[in-house]
Amino acid sequence: MTQALCRLRTWRPGAYLRASGGLFGWLMLRAAAQAVMVVLLARRLGVDGYGLFVTAQAVSGFFSPIAGLGLALLLLRDGACAPAQLPRHLGMALALWWPAVLVCALAATAFLAWSLPSRVPLTALAAFALADVGTTSFVELAARVEQAQHRVGAFGAILTGLILARLIGLLLYAAAGQASAVGCLWVYAMASALYAFVLARRMVAEHAPIWPKKREWAMARESFPFTIGALSFRLQAEFNKPLLARASYGQAGNFSVAQRVIDLASLPLQALQEALWPRLYAGRHSARQLWLVGAVLCAAALLGGGVLVLLAPWVARLLGAGFEDTAHLVMLLALLPALQLMRNLLNAVVAQQRRQSVLTAIYLVSGVAGILFNLWLVPAAGLHGAAAASYLVEAVLLALLVAVILLRSKWHLWGKA
Repeated sequence: MTQALCRLRTWRPGAYLRASGGLFGWLMLRAAAQAVMVVLLARRLGVDGYGLFVTAQAVSGFFSPIAGLGLALLLLRDGACAPAQLPRHLGMALALWWPAVLVCALAATAFLAWSLPSRVPLTALAAFALADVGTTSFVELAARVEQAQHRVGAFGAILTGLILARLIGLLLYAAAGQASAVGCLWVYAMASALYAFVLARRMVAEHAPIWPKKREWAMARESFPFTIGALSFRLQAEFNKPLLARASYGQAGNFSVAQRVIDLASLPLQALQEALWPRLYAGRHSARQLWLVGAVLCAAALLGGGVLVLLAPWVARLLGAGFEDTAHLVMLLALLPALQLMRNLLNAVVAQQRRQSVLTAIYLVSGVAGILFNLWLVPAAGLHGAAAASYLVEAVLLALLVAVILLRSKWHLWGKA
């Protein structure tokens, strides 16, 4: 009994809950800003204009994980384990990051010009692609540095600041007169670039990254599984938008709003998970304690899915004409956060074991599966097909991760025998 009490005292769940609670406050502000942005753009641009905007976001978003090279999550893992080496790791990460951003921005511009059903000025696409790809990948890098040092409040503030900067720019643009989808792309790009400049100055002042004399691409190779994982998740969430847009921008807009509603409802879970990752990588708690936290989070995810089903009819009333399909989509996707949570927990277990080649293989398979499921189901079944593809990819990921963990446990037991 005494030993059990000692273990409970050393765990200090209050610190974990305080950290996640502070992050939750920032994420709530971020979600409120995202919700205002969705309502603003949906009402000012209409369902078709909003569909064009989110389709451009989705396409450029494919390249953000590639530009980031998975370095942000590598900094989180290694920075939590060895804080003294963080400035050196950060300098190398930045040296590898900026050439990748330029290449990915050019590729994103070309893909946008080819894939969008309607014609958009190339200069607008190029500015949007460079700002979106560069800023998104850089902000994640800066935020993960703070998270690695267990400063989850600063982590949340950095992520929230980007959304607030974009929202302020769009609000000023909307207040100036008639808004258009192309104009919103320009404003979104300029606000993103300004925020990235301010954040870069702060990073240099506070963390003093040590710039390397020579780039060591071995770091990018080590972070490759994280790149594949992030790209796989982005394909799973966004690859359906260009396919839906070929039928109509309205379908892409409806599905995007449904996803934003799901994200908003998942905020408490996200805050708890993000506060958990540095503790897991640092090895502070026992496996039993971490699995107990995971079980509680899964129960909360299921409860949140039920709440989503009840509140879904209000979404279409808020956004107006053209978004009638959104409420039904929210109901269809209500259980997705629970599956994503279980996948994240299993992924963290494998990542902690530093099984990089295994993670790479798993996310390569799931990324290909996401493309194939969407190519098969979206043209055939439209919005319902996109929802079904989301569930199928999560099922593939869960099956692969469970199989890998079970096989490792089995081999471990055989080795002892």
